[in-house]
Amino acid sequence: METSSPYAGAPQAKIESGFGAPQPSVFSRYPPPLPGPGQVSAGPPKDLRAKVKTAEELLAEKARKWQQLNTKRYGEKSKLGTGQDTTKEEMPPEHLRKLIKDHGDMTSKKFRHDKRVYLGALKYVPHAVYKLLENMPMPWEQVRNVAVLYHITGAITFVNEIPWVVEPIYLAQWGTMWIMMRREKRDRRHFKRMRFPPFDDEEPPLDYGDNVLDVEPLEAIQMQLDEEEDAPVIDWLYDSKPLQHDPRYLAGPSYRHWRLEIRQLSVLYRLANQLVSDLQDKNYFYLFNLESFYTAKALNMAIPGGPKFEPLFRDLHEEDEDWNEFNDINKIIIRQQIRTEYKIAFPYLYNNRPRKVAIGVYREPTCSFVKPEDPDLPAFYYDAIVNPLPAYKSGSSTTTQQ
Repeated sequence: METSSPYAGAPQAKIESGFGAPQPSVFSRYPPPLPGPGQVSAGPPKDLRAKVKTAEELLAEKARKWQQLNTKRYGEKSKLGTGQDTTKEEMPPEHLRKLIKDHGDMTSKKFRHDKRVYLGALKYVPHAVYKLLENMPMPWEQVRNVAVLYHITGAITFVNEIPWVVEPIYLAQWGTMWIMMRREKRDRRHFKRMRFPPFDDEEPPLDYGDNVLDVEPLEAIQMQLDEEEDAPVIDWLYDSKPLQHDPRYLAGPSYRHWRLEIRQLSVLYRLANQLVSDLQDKNYFYLFNLESFYTAKALNMAIPGGPKFEPLFRDLHEEDEDWNEFNDINKIIIRQQIRTEYKIAFPYLYNNRPRKVAIGVYREPTCSFVKPEDPDLPAFYYDAIVNPLPAYKSGSSTTTQQ
């Protein structure tokens, strides 16, 4: 049976290329012949050889195309179509008050598309309350203005500030407040009893602009300072952010580094005297310091009256089946239970497997500091409590004690 090729009678086209050897037809079964001894295979023309790129150029071009593709895919586009996000300007407080007021009644149908936003904002309500309490005005401040970060839908609002303080100034401020609050308990000038609950279940919350904005705030609680004794601090002690813009004492408004004069520190220490501890003896804090807390956490114990921690090692109760306290021939039987204080004070002695324990100081040198009650006493003097030096009168023959 004879079969004919499907390509029988098809025109045999030839393709001329830039190479010297003649190319076979399109349907040829055989590869092109190799050049003879006298023939040399010519390379690509000069214009093609000039377009050949190096590996670095190809890699750079590939990176550029990839960057363009990602810019189009993930680039942020503004509503104006410019492709650049405009800087958000600070808005006046009336803008935020109107935003909150407009979202007072959430039953309207125009807010039905934002319900998912409000549900998602519930997760951040504890942090919003924390920032609000953190920036609460102090008793010596009448009003405190803070920056606020808010969502455009009114779903959540944060106080966008951190109340940095200078520690000696802050202690002095609260030291004077301690005295003034003692007087306040006696006079009751700033004190009003509050009835709970302040709002009924069905009562809508009060609008700040309508009910609170025009009310004059209460007078700030400030102690009247002496113009001579308290002169170094009298001008700025009760400021909202004292010495914030004074380069002599603060290195910028961040309150990270501060430097005060000796006379200022002396006045601040005297004003904070009510809150400064009189305990200078480090032995008072035995088994109640950081080393003891580290050891208690490592041993999974709690100091009586102290903090409790999550266990540092959770394999404390995994005992080996081949060796335990019942078949150990070298076991020391202790009939009396070992106190927790002993295990923390001597972890290598009273514990089976102490790990990551911190050994604290067993005994500090005896502290003989006595807080002077009389401000007119010199800096160094002999106190009768610490130095009971009896007076002796020497006579001609005998020494008698007075």
